[in-house]
Amino acid sequence: MTAFTGVAGLLLGFYGVPTFVTPPTARTVTATVTETATATVTATATPVPGPSGSGGSTPNPNTGDGKNVPLTDITPINESYGGWEIKPVIMGGRSFDNAITTEPGYYDSFGCSINEHYKSLTVTVGLHDDSAAYPATVTFASGEDGEKTLKSVAARINRPVEVTVDLTGVAILTIAARQGDGNSVNVALGDPVLHRL
Repeated sequence: MTAFTGVAGLLLGFYGVPTFVTPPTARTVTATVTETATATVTATATPVPGPSGSGGSTPNPNTGDGKNVPLTDITPINESYGGWEIKPVIMGGRSFDNAITTEPGYYDSFGCSINEHYKSLTVTVGLHDDSAAYPATVTFASGEDGEKTLKSVAARINRPVEVTVDLTGVAILTIAARQGDGNSVNVALGDPVLHRL
């Protein structure tokens, strides 16, 4: 038996190790896969609004058609309308989705820097249908203190008036509402639109 074992060992050594036995010197190879990702970024520029308090001479690009600019797109000189408010109103049974209103008591005004860029203003002047029926006066003037009156219009209940105001050479437009006896009324400027030169 010893002779047989020796011959078997000799044959195995001579012909090599059978394939079903893993030799102790065999190495394991590990493959490493590296993936590279490429990202593409598209930037969209958003316009930055002009400085606050600039008088609003640049209209909102989302409204108007370039030649016709809603007055409500112009920032008032003091950055607010004071006692005036932008909201829908009904005058004489007609709806005005874009309107500026006030309850002046006695007097209320606001001004806008329009820098001589506009030839006219069209607007409907009256009292809100739910207002008291006391008449009021709306004055359109040139200058921060309304030095030069451009047009004066009576605001009455159920009788809105369509008005065109010539703005040739006007840098600052001042609009004032006055109620003579101090009674509370709701004055409205329906769909005020500036028309460019």
